[in-house]
Amino acid sequence: MSKNIKTTALVLVLLLAFLCGFMLGKDKGFNLNFNNNPYGTTAPAEDDAEPADATTEPADDQTADTKPAKPLKAPKGVEAVVSAYNKAVNRAKRAETITIHKTVTLEMQPGEIAPGLAKGAAQSAIKRAVQPIDQTFKVRSDGKEKDKTAKEILSPAGKASKISADDVTAAKAKAKDGGYVIIIKLKDEAAAYKNDKVKQAKAHAAGLTMPDPSAMTAFGVKLMAAKIKYSGTTLRATLDSSGNLVKVEYKIPFSATLTGKFYVSKMSAAIDGTITETAELSA
Repeated sequence: MSKNIKTTALVLVLLLAFLCGFMLGKDKGFNLNFNNNPYGTTAPAEDDAEPADATTEPADDQTADTKPAKPLKAPKGVEAVVSAYNKAVNRAKRAETITIHKTVTLEMQPGEIAPGLAKGAAQSAIKRAVQPIDQTFKVRSDGKEKDKTAKEILSPAGKASKISADDVTAAKAKAKDGGYVIIIKLKDEAAAYKNDKVKQAKAHAAGLTMPDPSAMTAFGVKLMAAKIKYSGTTLRATLDSSGNLVKVEYKIPFSATLTGKFYVSKMSAAIDGTITETAELSA
């Protein structure tokens, strides 16, 4: 295997891990493991879940003739906005019957991939290997044909959203269609992996599904070390007039430097790009 091919494989390792991690890639056939998240490894106990709020649940017997609900008042202040975001996401995670349409895309930005490696050829290979994701999940309370639960599909996968005011640089909400839209910007963070040890990107892991760098292998290339920087991550959630989450969008710019190994050969690469994830929820 030539140096160029090996380095391209190393780049693909990270990209596949990112995309597969955000789309529950443990079922996609790549040699990756996202069951255990090193940025927040332990699934929460039952008492970690947000308690149900009966005062905001829509009535089961609502009809078209029901008087329109009074517009919700958008929360003010960072703590109130972040709390409203967590509450809406975690409430959606508990849904037993819901349809979630999820899309994930990767946008590569120009940058040095590796000395001597043709950028155009590498990016072309990446585009062929990493396709956009467009998938609909139907969660059913009777368990039939239910491959995933809402808790697993919505970020962070398998656990409650626990973003805190200390995790963000800005958080605001504005009224829209009787409900409101929340926009949160996470603080810039760096994650690192070396010698089987992971430095956590705690703020991002509190609200997002993060890949496990210790499990990143592909094409015979084993990732040995990685430094991943997240800068400018934005979360946008839309709530309806009943306080239900109807759409959530994540934009996650990142840059990474990687060191990998192919048998006895070592190689390095640098990449940057943006992950965009959208989930639309409906009854």
